[in-house]
Amino acid sequence: MASYTKREQDNTEYERLKADLKAGTPRGAYVFYGEERYLLADAVKKLRDMIPAETAEFNHHRMDGRSFSPDAFAEAVDALPVFAERTLIEVNDADFAKLGDETRRAIVQTLRDVPEYACVVFVCPEGTAPDWRAASSKEIASLVTKVEFQRLDEQKLVSWTARRLAASGKKMTRQAAERFVMMTGGLMTNMVTELEKLSAYCAGDTVDVKDVELLVTPVADVKTWKFTDTVLRRRADDAFSLMGELLRMPDMDGYTVIYALAGTVRQLMIARVCAQKRVSVKEFMALAGVRSEYPAKNLMSAAGGVTLSQCVQACRAANETLLRLNSTGEDETGAAKELTARVLLALGVRA
Repeated sequence: MASYTKREQDNTEYERLKADLKAGTPRGAYVFYGEERYLLADAVKKLRDMIPAETAEFNHHRMDGRSFSPDAFAEAVDALPVFAERTLIEVNDADFAKLGDETRRAIVQTLRDVPEYACVVFVCPEGTAPDWRAASSKEIASLVTKVEFQRLDEQKLVSWTARRLAASGKKMTRQAAERFVMMTGGLMTNMVTELEKLSAYCAGDTVDVKDVELLVTPVADVKTWKFTDTVLRRRADDAFSLMGELLRMPDMDGYTVIYALAGTVRQLMIARVCAQKRVSVKEFMALAGVRSEYPAKNLMSAAGGVTLSQCVQACRAANETLLRLNSTGEDETGAAKELTARVLLALGVRA
């Protein structure tokens, strides 16, 4: 699972955007991109809400990347507001890399003179970030406010989860919230859907870990984590059962299982060293690249039950398996099963 970086936790332009929206004073031109589409969509909605609904037909100009026209864009930017104070020009699926250089230069000319009453927002497609390498793209970059919508850090997501659920009249334990964030992958669009499920079907007034486990559908990488976590807990039967479920998934294969297990045993070895040095969970997360406190605590707990020598043996087994796979045509499914058995044996499980 990917780690949060300092850059992800320090998004100055996003904070400025929130202040602009709250004050009702948007800037002349924005480019929105990033993986947290819930926050992105919310920002676009707030910009739209600045246009009175009864005048939106005249003052809200929508375009998309496929039908984008430089002339139509310039005309929309220059259009005077009708019975309103401002206009909004929204360009969806904006991929500057796919535009011709002449089109990008035309955009530059328009952006150089955006009227005070107009706000332009380019929304990049999901899964892409703007490419500013072309000279004309660099000019566009200098004329817009670039806002990346990043995943919130875990503590903010835990607090947001509790607040959101409280609005429906239910409480949530801290451990349940941490588990929920991890199981949903930390993306708010998915979290909203799963919170609605918890609110509707959780019998009691307080949501605990058992409710989260029962009702929340985990994202794919969490299913992989469940398998590796079961290996660390040295529950051999459950580990092989979960691995079988993983290998039956459409987008899963033996390579994914092997790399996930190899990464986990490396993290376990780091956790073992950190435990000896009395390193905090937060420091361990930074060293091992663990995003969520929930799996980090599980790793630290598992590390307390094994020796450093056992961790080294497990890592050696993983490295040998990866070396064979990368140099031979060995069946990856069989290799995944063999590695699982070797790791379990290295961690002290006996047949």
